[in-house]
Amino acid sequence: LLYTFLLLLPFNVAEQFECTMEKRDDENVCVYRNVVYRSKMTDTTWKAPAGKIQHVAFEDSSLETTPNELLNGFPDLRSLSVPNANLTSLIIPPGLERLYASNNRINRITVKQTRGNTKLTELMLDSNNLADVSNLTQLENLEILNLSGNKELPNDGTIDLGLFSGMPKLRHLTLSDMGIFYLENEKHVSLPQLELLDLSNNHLLTSNFDVKVLAPLKSLQYLWLGYNQLKDLNVLQLTKGNPQLKQIYLEGNHFKCDQQRLILDHLHKTGIETPVTNKESRCLLGFDKNDDMCCIPTMPGGGPQTPVTLPHPDVAHEEDDHMPYGTSTSSSEPLLVSGKEGMKRTTTPTPIVPKWNESKNEATTVMLAFLVAIATTLLVAVAQQKH
Repeated sequence: LLYTFLLLLPFNVAEQFECTMEKRDDENVCVYRNVVYRSKMTDTTWKAPAGKIQHVAFEDSSLETTPNELLNGFPDLRSLSVPNANLTSLIIPPGLERLYASNNRINRITVKQTRGNTKLTELMLDSNNLADVSNLTQLENLEILNLSGNKELPNDGTIDLGLFSGMPKLRHLTLSDMGIFYLENEKHVSLPQLELLDLSNNHLLTSNFDVKVLAPLKSLQYLWLGYNQLKDLNVLQLTKGNPQLKQIYLEGNHFKCDQQRLILDHLHKTGIETPVTNKESRCLLGFDKNDDMCCIPTMPGGGPQTPVTLPHPDVAHEEDDHMPYGTSTSSSEPLLVSGKEGMKRTTTPTPIVPKWNESKNEATTVMLAFLVAIATTLLVAVAQQKH
């Protein structure tokens, strides 16, 4: 019984982890591999070569949280990389400048940097389970923020740019693949240094997306709107409100082909590039490809509309651009011809009977005459027999 009791006692075995120094992008990085760390573990030791350790990375590891012993053991830490590590909580220590924590399960963040004394400039939190980032607003020196893939973050499908009002130095903001239906900016937050805004792979609709919310972003140069559900885009208002735009990504939306052409023409005339990242991609059924971008054919069935051939060569006719596909002007109504004098009414052309119809009528007449002759002969024969 005593042996069983001792086995059930929660022994904490001291763990020791050691890193190897590697050169990456002109930085000496202390790399830990194959680490398994749980939040209840105590007395862990994080060994590193002698010297000032400023950059730490974890690879092929599993961590529930960022170890306090590690953070306390490296007071000069400037960058920390913990991607794909099964993290559920994250600590941002004082003095840290760059933090890469993509592809985890983070739902809680503790910020140990105070307003007026923040160092963090780059924060990668894409593909996590964040539902609230309000405590990040004190990171006033943040320049790059990636929140892509945090589908629980939008409030009822809405993201308000006011959420980032405490980050006046923000240059790149990535909000792709978050299930966003609405983008708002109720307080007209300017984010004065924001150059890139990525809203791709969301559910933005034409009716839900007003480009006026972007007008306060006076430094915006790169706008990514690809792979949403936009059917139209007010590019006149967009280029007027954001004249500094250089590039807009629009592929993967639901523009009609003629509308897409008008949008691209306007953007190109104003000097804005419209790059396509995947020119070789195949379009979904019901889409055509124009300008390396998939679009909805203006007329059902895709492809150019077959021109209507008029029955009389002397009558000019200009087809209405809005005529439904597969319809044509009725020959029983007058045609309208456009000229310098405006729209004028002309007489209806007389349909020309095809020659094969004439031949058919002649054959029918001959056959009827032949049958009449036979009937007459039979009647005469019957009358003679009676006499």
